[in-house]
Amino acid sequence: MVMRIGGLASGMDIDALVEKLMNAERAPLNKLTQKKQTYEWQRDAYRGVNTKLKTFDTYIADNLVLKTLNSKTASSSNSSLVSATATGTATGTISIDGVSQLAKAARGVSDRQINATDSTKLTDIEDWDSSVTSISLKAIQSNGQMASEATEIKFDSNTTVSQLISKINSSNAGVSAVFENGKLSITAKNTGENKTAGEGEVEVTAGASVFGVLGFDALKGQSTGTLASGGSNSRFSVNGIVTERSTNSFSINGYNLTLNSTFNEAATHSKFTDASNTNLTHTTKNLESLLSLLSTKYSAGLNPANEFSIQIEALKPILDQAVLDKEAVLNTDKAGLALTRDYLFHKDELNNLTAEAKDFVNSLNADQRKKLADIDVTTNDLTSLNLTSEQQNKFQALNETDKTALTELEASYFDKTAGSIYDSLSTKAKDLLNSYTAGSSLDDNTDLSTEEKTILTNLSEAELTSLRDVDTNSKQVNQATEALNLVKADATNLINTVNAFNTAQSTVDTAGASPSTTVSTDAVTMTSTTNVDEMMNKIKEFVTTYNGLIKGLNDQTKETKYRDYAPLTPEQKKDMDENEIKLWEEKAKSGLLRNDSVVRNGLSNMRSLIYQSNPGIEGSKYNTLFNIGITTSKSYNDGGTLEIDEAKLRKAIEEDPDAVERLFKNSGGQKSDPAYGGSDTRGYFEKLRESMKSLEVNIEKKAGRSTMTDAQYAIGKSLIDNEKRIDTWQNKLKNIEARYWKQFTAMETAINKANQQSSMFMQG
Repeated sequence: MVMRIGGLASGMDIDALVEKLMNAERAPLNKLTQKKQTYEWQRDAYRGVNTKLKTFDTYIADNLVLKTLNSKTASSSNSSLVSATATGTATGTISIDGVSQLAKAARGVSDRQINATDSTKLTDIEDWDSSVTSISLKAIQSNGQMASEATEIKFDSNTTVSQLISKINSSNAGVSAVFENGKLSITAKNTGENKTAGEGEVEVTAGASVFGVLGFDALKGQSTGTLASGGSNSRFSVNGIVTERSTNSFSINGYNLTLNSTFNEAATHSKFTDASNTNLTHTTKNLESLLSLLSTKYSAGLNPANEFSIQIEALKPILDQAVLDKEAVLNTDKAGLALTRDYLFHKDELNNLTAEAKDFVNSLNADQRKKLADIDVTTNDLTSLNLTSEQQNKFQALNETDKTALTELEASYFDKTAGSIYDSLSTKAKDLLNSYTAGSSLDDNTDLSTEEKTILTNLSEAELTSLRDVDTNSKQVNQATEALNLVKADATNLINTVNAFNTAQSTVDTAGASPSTTVSTDAVTMTSTTNVDEMMNKIKEFVTTYNGLIKGLNDQTKETKYRDYAPLTPEQKKDMDENEIKLWEEKAKSGLLRNDSVVRNGLSNMRSLIYQSNPGIEGSKYNTLFNIGITTSKSYNDGGTLEIDEAKLRKAIEEDPDAVERLFKNSGGQKSDPAYGGSDTRGYFEKLRESMKSLEVNIEKKAGRSTMTDAQYAIGKSLIDNEKRIDTWQNKLKNIEARYWKQFTAMETAINKANQQSSMFMQG
């Protein structure tokens, strides 16, 4: 610490002098501080570019990728019968020739009126069973399938009728409940028919007796049962094909159709019945053929005169037993393979073990086997092996001779196993095992790797024999696995064929009689047309947004750089007002990305996409943006903004809207499409987004992002280095200032002594 003495002796303002001297000395530090500020501004400018790119990318994703570009309008020749809307994928003409029935939801109504109101507690209802505190329901879903799991609804002794109804309606069970005038109505929320024989569209899987008390007499005292049935699918003929759906609203070929009424019922019903019978005949033959095949294959001895259900029930246990038998063989082969793989190189030591001892060893993992020698036979301490209780029981059941033999096995016996060597060999090397003689040269064999040649030539004849045994066992396991899979495939095939038969039978059974009333009319035809104006507006909006991005980035790379306006130091800001500081910093920040190579290269890559053709758009001349009227500006100063020839774009959309949409977004395109010689068949939007992402990554390498540390990007590393230099200069300036004070203090001390001596001379 330097003692500071002001200018008492000299009469000089030492503080002011030192401050002025230090201002001059501080110049290098000021430059470093200004450089730091410039780095930070430049980093923020780069990150600002990435923010713009991400905003534009989000716009493309939300408005152009996730939504259809090719907006279409559908028209129906008779919307009172069938109404339609079109998606962007609507193609061709859809004709609904007739509708024989509409889809409806299943409904169940209680058989009798009970003595209860909304406010009645459940426990006060006659015959109520207080031990039941929940019900479980499952209903048909919107896809026409029954729910895989039931929904549980709980209640207690204080629950009222209205509260139970509310619980049912607010649950995810898929039903609507109404209680009125002492009767309960249950309706499936979704339309459609449950094709499973003997089941309705709303099933009670637990607590069915509750509904028995509430008036559904068939469910009295039951735990499960059908609560609502009678749901039906819509049945119609589309372009000459009869079919059905679980709802009245569905999609076909990009058209969203809604069946509003039945028409041409008799003709459609007749077609549906004929198709159902034909399908049943086909599935019946399939089931007959499969039952005959499986009967012969598994020696089932089925009587083909019996009903299908009887034959199936007779075949099921035979197939189940066949699976068990094959699994037993496979498990035996696997056990044998495990023992062979791990111990064949040590069979001389292991042959003396009993089957029980071998079984115990076979149950151990590799680490446990190596620790066998650590077992203390006298105390039967198995701690080091970490055995399961089953393994411990196996060991304890062994005789003393086996226990002693196990503990005498050296750990080194398990270091080199047949399994590890076998697994390291290629298929061609394994094929060579049976013909190869131990020690023979393999230099001329080009099918083997150098490592495999070394392994095989170093094997003894005994070890080679061991590998052959492993190979044999391995093949046995593969054969057993294949056999098991074949039986499982037969079982699965039977299940699928039976399900198909049951569905076909159910469809025939529910076809019913021909409708007595018929509305005869022409088929209802749906056609779609592209909304040219809306598609043009979307493209024009994209071009406007794109141009805004390009102009903004180009302006940044062309900003004037004012070299005379360096960042202000804190000392400089003290002498300026806020408006002056603002104007100065606007000049200082200008041109931070002027002629920046990263941004300019990114813009160049984006511009180049405009003239790239897409070979994936076959059969259309509209395979480049140029061909549909979108080009870059002819003025170089515009920096690649886009221009639209609206007449040319409109013509392209009118002539081939699908090609125009695929030009922008081709869902089936690939970056390197093998079908087109490795060419890029992706749509323009995907290519553009990839190009922008590449620019973002390059910017992040230079300027990072908010979640990165300074050490992870180029400017950050410059900031770290600059900060170190600032710290060095600050320390250096402290020493310089101390030196100045030391010098001035010495001068003041000398002048003070001189004054004292002069005063003494004057007194003398």
